[in-house]
Amino acid sequence: MVAVAFSACENTYESQHTAGIDLRNMLLHGFGIKSEDFSFSKTKEGKPYAENAPFFFSISHSGPLCCCSVSANASFKADAAFHFPADLHMHADIQTIPTWKWEKNTLLFPNISGEIGLDLEKVDFNADLSRLKKITKRYLHNAPAPVDAADFYKSWTRQEAYGKYTGQGFLAKPDPSVSLYSFRVIHQDSTYFLTLACNP
Repeated sequence: MVAVAFSACENTYESQHTAGIDLRNMLLHGFGIKSEDFSFSKTKEGKPYAENAPFFFSISHSGPLCCCSVSANASFKADAAFHFPADLHMHADIQTIPTWKWEKNTLLFPNISGEIGLDLEKVDFNADLSRLKKITKRYLHNAPAPVDAADFYKSWTRQEAYGKYTGQGFLAKPDPSVSLYSFRVIHQDSTYFLTLACNP
């Protein structure tokens, strides 16, 4: 089971802090995993992970919106409380995903477990498209030239999520066997893209 929870904060600094709090809340109240049962560490590449823990996690934030995801071989208690913004709306943007649902403040993927990577980015609709095309060509592996800013951010979050999934970072060359589930998120009239990388 993979669960993704959202929070809205006043600013970017607060969103970083809140994502960490939400992660611990999700582990305890959603999956019944106590913080004394694990400790956080980092790989030599800098990827955070939990030592001796029965779960994987990934955190992302963009501006005042943050999200955290947990992957565990356990059921999720859908009544877990998070700081869910009432005006957040989401829909699958790239592909139909038959095994996900929105329930009690949390996006759930019941049939997925194992390593995950998550990225959230706010779309800058005023960005220079010619610049975004140059960035795409230089950094985004196999991504087509974007037709607009939203198209660029879809590709960007997919690259970021994959880099977090592997722990190799942003420049990791994607493996087509890894699933990349992308969503459009609307919060306070701002558009974000969210991508979850996993290998179900």
